[in-house]
Amino acid sequence: MSSCRCSLIQTKDRGKTLVNGQCSVATSDYVINDPKFNRLQSTLTDLCYFMQREGVSIPSEKAHLLVIGKIGRLRKPRFWSRERGRAPTEAEWVALETRLQDLHSLLGEPCRRDFYISQSKHLLIRMSLIIMIVAVVSLIATSLIGKDRHLIPYFFWLMALGALGSIAYISMNALSLQKSITFDIGNQKLLVIRIMLGAMFGLILALPFGFGGFEHFIQTLDAIKATTSSGATTATDAKMAATLSAEDAMMAVTLLMPFVFGFSTTLVLIIINRLLDAIGVIFGKPPNTQSDNVSH
Repeated sequence: MSSCRCSLIQTKDRGKTLVNGQCSVATSDYVINDPKFNRLQSTLTDLCYFMQREGVSIPSEKAHLLVIGKIGRLRKPRFWSRERGRAPTEAEWVALETRLQDLHSLLGEPCRRDFYISQSKHLLIRMSLIIMIVAVVSLIATSLIGKDRHLIPYFFWLMALGALGSIAYISMNALSLQKSITFDIGNQKLLVIRIMLGAMFGLILALPFGFGGFEHFIQTLDAIKATTSSGATTATDAKMAATLSAEDAMMAVTLLMPFVFGFSTTLVLIIINRLLDAIGVIFGKPPNTQSDNVSH
């Protein structure tokens, strides 16, 4: 019989018919119900795949570390099968943690950074999608509710654009299009803090003078919607669109301001330092002659 064919075997102790070569994965002994263990096992699998894909050079005596073996056959419970699983043994914990530590020691700093960036991509994708939905919903809600309640969706708009600016900044560094980030980009907690910081800067700094541009943008959208629904575009409408270019430019600047504040903390710190200097001069403090170095 050809080796590529699968033969069915009966396991007396489990009472199940399994595919040859996969019986170890199908038995309940290989189902581990421990979220931390499952996360570390997934990290080990991703790390082995990353090292093979990137062609990381390792000593020949360490090549066996890329063969996951029994640890790789362990899996988490399938919720649709109502599997309960078991707790990992002490030997399995030791094998998993030792293998991870040995593989990490073989990675140089650039490779280690690239690996943890790849581990954070799901967080960035999920958060960017959620935040973009929030931004779109805030615009739609503003068009549907009364003008006296436009301030509430405007808050969400500012925070969403500030957070998107932070995600854009992190993504630019992750793609090596920009290399100005100073914190550990592979640390997901620090990524969340950076995104929240961008949302906070976008809200606080753009709130005092950006609401007029936001209102003008909503009125422009309503006018376009009304014109489109009526199906008539007059020469007067075209002339107005041509003469409002300066006002539209100012509107665009105020709309994009929270995104810029979320993208560049350097710009935010410069603005804050200038404000502090101005306040200090009012109270008799001499102005600084040399600006402090700031970083993202």
